[in-house]
Amino acid sequence: MTYVITMQDEVEDRIEQVLNVIVCTLEQSSNMRKAMKQNLLETASTLKLLFVRIKVSWDKKTSEMNNVTEQVAKLGIQMKRCRNIQQK
Repeated sequence: MTYVITMQDEVEDRIEQVLNVIVCTLEQSSNMRKAMKQNLLETASTLKLLFVRIKVSWDKKTSEMNNVTEQVAKLGIQMKRCRNIQQK
């Protein structure tokens, strides 16, 4: 699970870097039409927002999965105890 989190962080950082490069390039471009430039900047901003939402959703689902896994483990322990009591 640690590898997935590390990989997720690396992907998140890389996406942010790429979008920042796009924004910086657009800001430095002097010969691009203003409307096109604005559209591309808004698109980059929207992509950043969407990636944040994906990450939040991913974190929430991961947390829910961890909680379910803990509950299953606890139920397994309880079942084992019940079986031990019944066998005595």
